[in-house]
Amino acid sequence: MQKEKIIVIGGGVGPMAGVELHKRIIENTLTDGTDQTHFEVLHLSRSSDVPDRTEFLLENKGRNPASGMFRTMQIAAKSLEFARKDIVAGIPCNTFHAPKIFNYFMDLLEKEKLNIKIAHMLEETARFIRQVAPKAKTIGLMSTTGTRKVGVYNEILKPYGFKVTEVDEKTQNGLHDSIYNKKWGIKAVSPVTKQTRENFLKYSKILQQKGAEAIILGCTEIPIALPEKELLGIPLIDPMVALARALVSEANWKKLKSL
Repeated sequence: MQKEKIIVIGGGVGPMAGVELHKRIIENTLTDGTDQTHFEVLHLSRSSDVPDRTEFLLENKGRNPASGMFRTMQIAAKSLEFARKDIVAGIPCNTFHAPKIFNYFMDLLEKEKLNIKIAHMLEETARFIRQVAPKAKTIGLMSTTGTRKVGVYNEILKPYGFKVTEVDEKTQNGLHDSIYNKKWGIKAVSPVTKQTRENFLKYSKILQQKGAEAIILGCTEIPIALPEKELLGIPLIDPMVALARALVSEANWKKLKSL
C-alpha cells in the first residue's frame, strides 16, 4: 500500500499566502472527524531568503527568488528524511511561476536530485476553471504587474481555449498598489482595509464589463479582499484552491473533497 505523501508549503512569498494555502488544504480534505486524519503539512516561511518576485522580473533587482525557495525545499527534504515518505510541494505565489523564476527553480531541484513533486499552481488553475466554469471562454485576470507583464497566465490559458482580459494599464497601477501599498495594501495590513476591498470590487466590475465570464484572483492575497466564490454573477477563481486541491489529490486522492 502506497504511503500518504507529506505536503510541503513553500511560504515566505507574502505574509498570509502560506497560511491561506494551509487553510485551503484543510478545507478540501476529507477526514473522519479526528485531528489525526488530516495531512502532515510542513509549512516553511522564509521571507528573508526569497526576494520580491515582481522587482526581480520588472527591474532585474537582486538574485533570483528561485534560489531561496530551492533552499527551502532542501530544508524540507532534510527535515523529513526520518519520515520516509514522499513529498509533494506547492508555492503559493502566482508571480513565482513566471518562467524566469519557476524554470530555474525546477532546474535547481533536478540538479540536486531532490525527490519532491512540485504542483504548478497556474496549470492547476487552468484545469480548475474547466471544473467550476466549464462554459467560460473569456477569463478576467487581476494580478501583480509582474505577473501581468510576463504574460504567464496568457501562455498557460491559451491551450485551453481561453481569452484573457485585464484592466487597462492605468487602472493596473492602482490594482498593483492595492496589493503592495505599505500603508493600506493587502500585503501590509491585516485584516484587509475597506479601501482595498472597495478597490477590488471596482476592478471586478470593470472586468465584468469587459466580458469576463470568470475572474482569476491572480495574486495569492487578493482572495483575502474578495473571499466570495462568486461576484456579480461571475465565478471568482482562487488559484490557491486549485493548488490546495492538487496537493491533496497528489498526497492521497481518496481524501479529496468533491466540489
